[in-house]
Amino acid sequence: MDISHYNALLRVYLENEHPFSPTEFLSELENKGIEPNRVTYQRLIARYCQDGDIEGATKILEFMREKQMSVNENVFNALIVGHSKAGDMDSAQGIINVMTQAGLEPSADSYTTLVSGYAAKGDIETILKLLEECESKEIFLLDKDYLDIIYALAVNGHKQHVPAILGKVRKAIGYNQDAVNITLRLINKGEEEAGFEVLKSMTRITREDGSPAPTGYFFIRQLVKANRPLNVLLKYCDIMEKEQMYDRAFLLAAEMSLQLGNEKLAYPLLEELQKRGVTVRQHFFWPLFISKANDNKAIVDILQKMHDFNVFPNNETIREYVIPNLKGNSSEILALLRDGNISIGSAASSLVISLLLRNEIKEAATIATTIQAYYNPDMTKRPLTNAFYKTNDLKSYVAIVRTVFENVDRKKTAQKNEDDEEEANEGVNKAELVGNFVLDLTSKSRAFVEKIESVLQALCEQGLSISTPTAEKIEDKLGEKMTDQIAQLLGRLSSGELTPVPIQRQPPSYVPSHQMNIPQLERLIQNLTAKNQETKGLKRQLFTLYYRAKDLEKTEKLVQDLNQTDFVFTPGLYAQLFDLYAYHGNLEKSLEYYNLVREKQGSEFALDSSKILRFAHLYIKSGQFDECIKLLENTPQDKKDDDKGFSYTSLVWRLLNTLAEEGKVEELDTLFNTLVKKEFIEVSNVLLGPLIKVRLIKKDLESALEKFEWCVNHFKATPWKNELACQLIQNEDAEKLQKLTDLSTSIHGEVNSLYDLVFAFVECGRVRQARKILETPGLQVRPQRINTACERYQQEGLIKPLEGLKDATKDLNHIDRSDIYYQLLLSYIKQDDIDKALGLWTQMQEEDMAPSDPFLLKLGDFLQSKGRQVPFVVPQTTVQAAEVPQSTKPQVTPAPVLFRQKLKLGNVDEALKVKNNSKEALNVVDLTTLIEKLLQQNRLKEASKVTFEILDRGNIPVNRVFRFLLNKLATAGDVDTLSKIGQKINSDVKRIVSFDNRMCHANLVAGNAEAYLKKLDNDINSAKDEDLSLLSEQFPRGGAYGILEKHPDLTEQYEQLALKYAKRGIVGPLNVLWTRYFINQNHEKADQIWNEHLKDSNRIMFQKIVHTAREEQNENLAKKLIEHLKASSVSEGALGNAYSCLLDVLFSKENHKHVVETFEEAMKAVSLSFLNRTAIIRSKEAFEKLGKTFDYEIPPRNKNNVPIEDLS
Repeated sequence: MDISHYNALLRVYLENEHPFSPTEFLSELENKGIEPNRVTYQRLIARYCQDGDIEGATKILEFMREKQMSVNENVFNALIVGHSKAGDMDSAQGIINVMTQAGLEPSADSYTTLVSGYAAKGDIETILKLLEECESKEIFLLDKDYLDIIYALAVNGHKQHVPAILGKVRKAIGYNQDAVNITLRLINKGEEEAGFEVLKSMTRITREDGSPAPTGYFFIRQLVKANRPLNVLLKYCDIMEKEQMYDRAFLLAAEMSLQLGNEKLAYPLLEELQKRGVTVRQHFFWPLFISKANDNKAIVDILQKMHDFNVFPNNETIREYVIPNLKGNSSEILALLRDGNISIGSAASSLVISLLLRNEIKEAATIATTIQAYYNPDMTKRPLTNAFYKTNDLKSYVAIVRTVFENVDRKKTAQKNEDDEEEANEGVNKAELVGNFVLDLTSKSRAFVEKIESVLQALCEQGLSISTPTAEKIEDKLGEKMTDQIAQLLGRLSSGELTPVPIQRQPPSYVPSHQMNIPQLERLIQNLTAKNQETKGLKRQLFTLYYRAKDLEKTEKLVQDLNQTDFVFTPGLYAQLFDLYAYHGNLEKSLEYYNLVREKQGSEFALDSSKILRFAHLYIKSGQFDECIKLLENTPQDKKDDDKGFSYTSLVWRLLNTLAEEGKVEELDTLFNTLVKKEFIEVSNVLLGPLIKVRLIKKDLESALEKFEWCVNHFKATPWKNELACQLIQNEDAEKLQKLTDLSTSIHGEVNSLYDLVFAFVECGRVRQARKILETPGLQVRPQRINTACERYQQEGLIKPLEGLKDATKDLNHIDRSDIYYQLLLSYIKQDDIDKALGLWTQMQEEDMAPSDPFLLKLGDFLQSKGRQVPFVVPQTTVQAAEVPQSTKPQVTPAPVLFRQKLKLGNVDEALKVKNNSKEALNVVDLTTLIEKLLQQNRLKEASKVTFEILDRGNIPVNRVFRFLLNKLATAGDVDTLSKIGQKINSDVKRIVSFDNRMCHANLVAGNAEAYLKKLDNDINSAKDEDLSLLSEQFPRGGAYGILEKHPDLTEQYEQLALKYAKRGIVGPLNVLWTRYFINQNHEKADQIWNEHLKDSNRIMFQKIVHTAREEQNENLAKKLIEHLKASSVSEGALGNAYSCLLDVLFSKENHKHVVETFEEAMKAVSLSFLNRTAIIRSKEAFEKLGKTFDYEIPPRNKNNVPIEDLS
């Protein structure tokens, strides 16, 4: 540490009136070998004077004289304070004369200090006399000075004189803020009465309707923060509401006390609100719960107090604010909630969701199956899905689904103690409930494909059902991953034939035979047979159950048994046997029973559609296509109870898909047409899919597109669109791809079709084309579509499309790319590719993206597991979770959450306390937000300190804020801090944040311009050839122009430097000098540089010239620039920029004739697209004012149609 640090410490001591010994302070400096400077002595004098110790101050003054240090106004002002504190006002006033004798004219600060001394004594006469003296000497006190005098009067017990001084303020610009600051200080000193007078003196802002805006928000807030007595708070809230200063004063006071966790103020204020007719609501108490984290007794007290206000905690309150802040295991938490008057049902349902959110699915299942309560399906669904995927605990998953299913009828009872939260569930029934849970599993497509079969099997075993629409949605989600086994399970679940397996909670009771399952019915038949009782009816019932279970072995055994009796088989039973053999692929037996049914029914012969289709499929698999068609055309359908649900649709799809897989186009078309003609199917996207698939298998894209168009025109469907698009892209058939997109747009709309096309391009490795679409002006952002695609690619192991999507979205600020990076990271980790995983973190820094906590956690864990060094601080949430057993982990408000809450409320100091006291490292985004808040309060050093913390971790603050900080440092001329930052960031980061320009500007502000030019000179002198590229990139062009502008005397030195750069092939510095000469019309010098160095360059910087020409409306400057650019090798766009400038200048001067002439000249030199749109519009207006026709089309702002361009 150097003396500047100790001087800063002294300033803090003085501002806070912190007691310390100046002599001990000097001794400490001496022991550390640090030499005090003038500032040190001035602040030590001020310390003595704060205590009225003139003798001590005099000793320091003698030190200063010995060291021949000058004494400035600050010292004299401190002495005025010292004499005032010592009660010697004559000597205090005498200092004014001493200053004059020393050649220092007393300023407003000096008189304010003196007057404040008299104010402390309450000597109003002398105060007024001195103020008159100031006016006569034309020494004008600022409003802030008068407020300081008011402060001195009030805190010393003389507030009766406050109005006299308040009457002198002029209320200049900034008065309100000064008044706020002094009011806050007065309240902290317990002088709210004087503070209120100051508040009333503030200028009220007026609304648009002419009424005064509310005022005094800060006053009420500070009363609460300063913990002023309740009666004082109530008094001023009442006054402010009655005088219509702030009509929500009581509500604000209550809100602040609740946020600060001050229940002693909060509860009486809530009682007062109730008296005034304000309804006390749930969310009022939420900040109190947060403030009492881990204090179980305090939280229970709050719950009990809520009842006193007739507020009954709902599930949201319990789930989000009570349980997370209680500590203890599940049983302890339930007991605490009961103590807080929470019903066991509400407690259990909320606790189950909290446990699921922590992935404690087994514990959640234990509670759910033990305590019968209403478990809200919508609130339980997603946490259960995530916990299941995290733990793979299928048993617990199914147990919770079953519990929710069984208890859904308790909803109305649960709602008696609930607000509107549950109303959203109105209309949910058991038929839909289970299906909704299964559908939610599709949120993670790869895991869904892996787990769905086992989940469906478990649900079947429980006897739970789903609806047909739900089964169809699941099929759509599976797409090509659909298997016959899954199709059969979905068919069973949606058949309506399953009955829930009884839950063994109590001794079994009697079950009627028609409600029995197979084991129960088998046991009953066995018992009755042993007693020689009749069982034919029960066996008939058992036959149907075997058929539904598709159990062929048991069915055949039962048929043999029945054939030995006088049992008569009906046509319906034969039809079931026919269908069962078809299901098991036995064509011979199935045909036998088909003929039996036909024979038995005669002219009334008819079968339900599903049995016909299953038999037809058997013909297809046996290679008997013609027999299949005959069957479909000649077998009458029994449509009485024909429920064409999901299992039926699945059966049709398998039938069609069999022919599609074999590539039989004509047979498939014939089969499909037959099914439609004979009304076997209702056409859908799923059933149309095989028609496109078979043509793609045959590589017949022409036919596939024709069939696709047929599907669009006849059925408004787009089957296998993505697969067809990918084939067209790979074949580079732009014409057909455009047609496909147009067809899709007619059904799904333009935006959805364009996103589908983006994903198709990416999957085919055509990143450039995908990016063109995403760059379309006006294209709506659909983040959910991008996130879903990313998850699908990751789960299916498709890394190339993920990488392509990352590249396609680069620098597109309207697209959130964090999920793309996270899914790519998961993919690289799965591949065990350490370098690529770490490379993502580096890329995110380069692209100004702050990695999320999950990203850093995942990458950090991966690197550690591979023994690689982690170049950043890993968020510690996972470590803490591992240290505390899940069942007993205390529910505390995490430091990052508390930190964000403080920052959101604007409590920067409180946020700093949380940060400094937390063992958990905050992430880059949170720390960046803190830096921004500190900068907004001009706390530059503290902001820099936090920045160094981030840089020391190997991270970079978010670019926008990082640039803000660097600008502030540059403007302050803080070269040292910038230099330290420069040592911690690489050249890429420096380029992104324009670091070298800011360093140049800082040196300029600090008065080091000449020294900085010498540094640049040393750089070019010592540069090796391989360093020149980096040196060119680092040259501060903008900062260099600033030096030339502020220090014309350094122009010659700069020119010599620029020539050295030019000799090494770097013309940028000379370009800056040429710009300066060009603007200042130093034509000889400018032309020399142009002809010798710039004329043949293809990149010339001239934006400063354009800016100056527009600002000064200097058409000659713009014309001369155009002449130079025409003779150079610059791009058409650069020339168009110069012409746009000239057109704008001429139009501003209303020189319409020259605008028209210039526009026509420009059209000969550049294309219309290279002119600024505003310049074109103005040119058109000039044409019209001269009565001329404007034959050019103004380009639109947005282009919504993106053609499919050349795919090569």
